[in-house]
Amino acid sequence: MMTFSMFVPGLVIALISLIFLYHAWGYRQIQKTITEELADEAGKLIEQLNSTGADLVGVDAETEMMKSPKYLATLCTVLVKKSGGSIRLTEQDFMDLSEEDYISIYVDVNDASIVLCLNSLADTMLAGDDDPVFH
Repeated sequence: MMTFSMFVPGLVIALISLIFLYHAWGYRQIQKTITEELADEAGKLIEQLNSTGADLVGVDAETEMMKSPKYLATLCTVLVKKSGGSIRLTEQDFMDLSEEDYISIYVDVNDASIVLCLNSLADTMLAGDDDPVFH
C-alpha cells in the first residue's frame, strides 16, 4: 500500500510536467510561426517600398512639387523678396557650413506657412502635442 501511495503522486507530477512541457512546446511553435509570418510581411513591404521608390516608413515621400526645379526657384524668389530684394552669398558663407548644418522644413497648419529652421533652431520648434506646426 505504501508503494502505491508513493507511486500515484510521482505519476501525477510526471503527467503535470509532461503537460507543461507540451504546452511550452506548442507556445514556442506559435511564436515561431508568427515570427516567420512577420518576417515575410516585412520582406514584402521592403520590396514594395524599393520597387515604388518610396522613402522609408516615417519619412514623407517627396511630392512632385518638391522635386521640381521651378519650386526651388520660386522658394528662392520668395526668400530674396522677403529679405528686401537682395541676398549676398559669399564663398565664405558656403565654407562656414559644416556637415551638421541642415534646414528643416515645417508647415504651420494655422496659417499654411512654411517654416524653415537651421538645425540648431529645429529643437525649439518641437513644442508639444498641441503644436500647430506639422513636423
